[in-house]
Amino acid sequence: MNTQELVVGSRVAHPFHGEGIVTFVGTDYLGIDFDGSGEALIRRESLEKEEPIIPMAAESTREALPWPASTFVPEKTDAQHYLGSHWDPFVEDSADLMKRLPEMVPNALVQTGYGDGRKPSRSTPEDWPQGFQLVWPLRSQGLAMILHVEKEANMIISLFPFNAHGSQQTVTLREVSVWEGGLEAQITVGWNEAEVTFFDTQFVVNRAWYEAGRNYEFILAGLAYNAQPAEKREWTINRHPDEVAWMNRNLKEGEEPHEATCMIRMDGAAMFLPVEGWDVDDYSFHAPVKSVEEFKDWLGQDGWRVRATVMRFGDEDADLDILITRRAWSGEAPPQVGEDIEGRLWLQGYLWMPPKGLGYLLP
Repeated sequence: MNTQELVVGSRVAHPFHGEGIVTFVGTDYLGIDFDGSGEALIRRESLEKEEPIIPMAAESTREALPWPASTFVPEKTDAQHYLGSHWDPFVEDSADLMKRLPEMVPNALVQTGYGDGRKPSRSTPEDWPQGFQLVWPLRSQGLAMILHVEKEANMIISLFPFNAHGSQQTVTLREVSVWEGGLEAQITVGWNEAEVTFFDTQFVVNRAWYEAGRNYEFILAGLAYNAQPAEKREWTINRHPDEVAWMNRNLKEGEEPHEATCMIRMDGAAMFLPVEGWDVDDYSFHAPVKSVEEFKDWLGQDGWRVRATVMRFGDEDADLDILITRRAWSGEAPPQVGEDIEGRLWLQGYLWMPPKGLGYLLP
């Protein structure tokens, strides 16, 4: 498309945003009122490019496969998981906790969950590794142990801290990445308009219920590696002259014109971003706090369950419970409602309720 011929009132079609009417003509940008989605400032070059051919997404292809291949994907052979870092909020050296295993195992409880008493109506694949989960000292919080069932003896293959308290979220299951051994997994879901990946703390209990493309209720929580009151940050940015002219073209009487520079502040910002070079379930966050609740003696640590807004989708807040031990907190005072906090966390979750229509067999 030759955008030099466009004038206010011209009808155009954008390769991604659809059709609309030109409302503003600048040097490098055009204002377009898109049918049904409002007005936006668009670079000319985005209209001049040919519409891209978008290949079918891998997950769409997978969903066409029969279950379980539609949902469960073996992780890549070079995948790395930094499990030792999950103990940083609790102890200086994780070996100190491991020394207590002889005390923990005899007093551990079998973990229960949605799939514990409800078996899905479809058959579970016979070649899936068999295992179960023990927890200590409580089913609500503590240390979890994944055991592989073998003929000679049951073998502990994984240990991790867990907490059953979190925020209930409606998510769309995209993919289950199964770790080597078949008894642990990370789940990728659509959370409103975002996509996140979390470690499933009850995978061995609930795995037969998972099916890609369906909506589930999960309890999600972030275990903070570190957290602190957010630093005050601000930047001055220069606006493009077209942007200034576009914003100023319909000023009402008495309104101050927009200037060529503006100040950007992080106050109240909600951000949830993957940590480069870390595992896929590790995130950095900047979040305003909505509520604070103390907890006691989680593997020897007291701390706070902080509900904070980590993302926003239009007018809708995405709130996450962030579990912060005193060891992980760097503030002089406890977290406070109304303040912004920031840090890094490990995202974990477990199934609360499967979609309607997935039947189960009575025990």
